Amino acid sequence: MKSVRVVVWLDFVCPWCRIATNRIGEAARNLAGEIEVVVDIRSYRMAKGVPAEGFTMALIRRLGNAAAADRLMAAVKETGSREGLDFRFDKMRFGDTTDAHAMVKSIDSFEKRQQLIGIIFHACTAEGKDIFDRRVLSALAIGQGLALHEFSFDARHLASVARDEHDAKLLAAGLPLFVFNDKIVLSGAQEVSVFEKAMRESAILPHAHLEPES
Repeated sequence: MKSVRVVVWLDFVCPWCRIATNRIGEAARNLAGEIEVVVDIRSYRMAKGVPAEGFTMALIRRLGNAAAADRLMAAVKETGSREGLDFRFDKMRFGDTTDAHAMVKSIDSFEKRQQLIGIIFHACTAEGKDIFDRRVLSALAIGQGLALHEFSFDARHLASVARDEHDAKLLAAGLPLFVFNDKIVLSGAQEVSVFEKAMRESAILPHAHLEPES
């Protein structure tokens, strides 16, 4: 079977990142039996050094006016709703996600890292949980079944986060960002059909199963 490794850069406070990763998953399921897809998620902080605040206010500040912010949030909510995703902008917050990314990086198991990324996304966007609070992040990890010794917020993991960000900046601007088998680069929440096309065009016949990079 052909294989493709999809490297994805994202941030937990990026609504389009959640939509796009949902679509990547759908594309992979649609091609099951034809292509083996390995999704390798990397870190990128949209608001490094920015104190957490309400998402709506942060968006107004970035776009310059409330009307533009309302239009963007309405578009995200409508798109998400069609795909079974809930965005609670009234509860969501925006800011520096260093702790969340560091915690994910600290987990040795690839599968557990992937699961926790999904849990943090849901907690942030659908439940409005404060993912900038280490106590909240710890509770999410423990709720997933991780023991206290299996994760940390140690600063040594920040080198890996910074390396991810450096690699992304060499490729393109904007989030989410995708690279398919080091051949095709896409950015933004593309349609499922676009992701499927990229998977097919970049797929290879491997000598062994593709593995995510550590």
